[in-house]
Amino acid sequence: MSELEAIASTLSHDIIAINETWLDPNGRHLPAEVSIKGYVLHNVDKPSHSNRGGGSIIYVKEKLQPQIKTKRATEKSEILHLNIQPHARQTIKIVLVYRSPTCTAVEDDEFYDCLDIIFSTLHETLVMGDFNLPNINWTTRQSQAPGSKLIDLMNTNSLQQHVNEPTRGNDIHDLVMTSTDLSINGLEVTDKIGDHQMIDFSLE
Repeated sequence: MSELEAIASTLSHDIIAINETWLDPNGRHLPAEVSIKGYVLHNVDKPSHSNRGGGSIIYVKEKLQPQIKTKRATEKSEILHLNIQPHARQTIKIVLVYRSPTCTAVEDDEFYDCLDIIFSTLHETLVMGDFNLPNINWTTRQSQAPGSKLIDLMNTNSLQQHVNEPTRGNDIHDLVMTSTDLSINGLEVTDKIGDHQMIDFSLE
């Protein structure tokens, strides 16, 4: 936690999102162990019978009034969806996802169906997380299966993808997507945490 607290203190981000938290799904991590002062924490863990690993967490500044909407976790994927209110008349959907590289076609269908339902509500949308789809060509926005399912979802819901450089090794695993009514500014792939690079950006 010391590294994460240092990042929160130094950069003062409004939102911090993390995949593969490796928190104990049986609740043996105390709130004090994972909390950051000034932030509201929402997390989703793999099912309690799973092997160690996985889990996703979002820290949101209290002033943004985060409201949790969807928490979904299976052996192969995680979806954490909350709404924030930067202004009285503005609501933004924040969606953090993790998709295992070993997802079957059926598991992918269930994963994308859940996302499609989330995207159906009329709010500005930010989606981020580790999709484990390194074979998508983001210049042409084309891919063979399984990446083609994500491309179809993006086309259906008018989503733009903003990460264009490797986030793990030589590949783009971690994505940042927005609806067309939400803009990204100053996106940078920066320091490494674990075996992934951090992605730093602001919303406009």
